[in-house]
Amino acid sequence: MLHSYIKTAVFHHWFARLDCPPAIRECRDIFDRVYAPKSSQNSYQERRTAILCATLKFDGVIYSRASTHLGNSQILYYPRGDRTLTPVPASIKYIYGTLTGELLFAAQRHLPLDPHDCTIDPFSIYPDFPAKMYSTELESRLENVKVTWVVSHFARWTVSSRHSVILSLSRD
Repeated sequence: MLHSYIKTAVFHHWFARLDCPPAIRECRDIFDRVYAPKSSQNSYQERRTAILCATLKFDGVIYSRASTHLGNSQILYYPRGDRTLTPVPASIKYIYGTLTGELLFAAQRHLPLDPHDCTIDPFSIYPDFPAKMYSTELESRLENVKVTWVVSHFARWTVSSRHSVILSLSRD
């Protein structure tokens, strides 16, 4: 019985891989109907909608979730992909691919400086130097970020318990 359970788990793992052939992926529905545990309320087995990854290499750049490698999780991206807006810093919490093959990040933005704190960004007077002060806190809300919206990684220097300097590492 244990041997059968292990084989089923290996099949489920294989079906969830991004490089699983589409023809085999289609067989997953049949496999799930036959081998998936039946719920007492509902016999319908819900289909997975995302595949989680620890790292991703896209256009020669490596991205990681924060729990895997903090430096590779720090990204600057255009909100909603709108290139007319200023890129915002965020930390990647999850990397996932949809079943359609789209690659996305679930990221938390860095909060701007607290206006009640009266902290002045000393880098604001240098428009050609790509550094800016932010709060060390992250938004609690996760935001979907397409990998194509990402501008670059950034370097972060925590200068106090409440303030960080964020420097774009963009080559452009």
